[in-house]
Amino acid sequence: MVVSTDTEAIIRDRLGPDAHDLQWAPVTAFYERTGFTYSRFLRFLRERHARQEVVRIIAEPDVVTDPDSPVDRAAAYVNYEAMTNEVYARYRCAITCMWHGHRHSPELIDQIRKVHPRELSDLGVVDNPGYVPPGDYLSGRAQPPLAEPPPVTDVDITVRRAEDVASCRAAVARWATAQHFVPTAVGQVVAATNEVVANGLRHGRPPVRTRAWSQDAMLIVDVEDQGGRAIPAHVGYRPPVIPADSAGLWLARQLADVLVTHTGDGRTTVRMYFPYAVTHRNLRIPT
Repeated sequence: MVVSTDTEAIIRDRLGPDAHDLQWAPVTAFYERTGFTYSRFLRFLRERHARQEVVRIIAEPDVVTDPDSPVDRAAAYVNYEAMTNEVYARYRCAITCMWHGHRHSPELIDQIRKVHPRELSDLGVVDNPGYVPPGDYLSGRAQPPLAEPPPVTDVDITVRRAEDVASCRAAVARWATAQHFVPTAVGQVVAATNEVVANGLRHGRPPVRTRAWSQDAMLIVDVEDQGGRAIPAHVGYRPPVIPADSAGLWLARQLADVLVTHTGDGRTTVRMYFPYAVTHRNLRIPT
């Protein structure tokens, strides 16, 4: 049971002593950055599967729609929830997701329905005729053009060859430190940027331009190459299985809270968002 304290109180009241037979976890134990959340549940399932344990998870996603945010975090989370149908399937675990219509917009609830093959209704569990398989769902998500970066950004550095990447990493590290990110978080911002820049050199076309700025207690890193080569919608959602698997975008999706891509006008852009509060959740912060 990974639910809010209010929901836990309701369920405990209904179940009485039987509630003690359930394993409870606060939402903060699982819900962090969108990629971390996805991987945390994945690790939990792997561990239980290795022990040959059969579990059922009931989870209440800790995401909200914030119209003032520069990125739609809830929509990004639903992409991960779509992929759980494929990535978690091998562990044969039943997962029930609790979404509240009074907390989320009708548009978001419609998207949520599309990524769940079954729905709990007044008639019990019924098949969802509107279910869209993960690959089709991600491919069908529109990639609207990203808002242009500010005219002047805190970091603006161009990488033309592999030897230039170190200077880019150093610039991003200085900037994130100046934004009061703790060393662990700084390292994660730098690592995510490094992976995306390296991908731009390897799979796109140099020069690769990296710009970074802050907005509403959020660090934003924008990496653009000149290849104009679209990034497949599913890339970075499947964990690497063998060392030969490409892990760059997987790692970047893990370390950034939200990562979005767009290809147009001969350019491929990857933009990463690092909200201060979410990035520092469960990190050890020096006092």
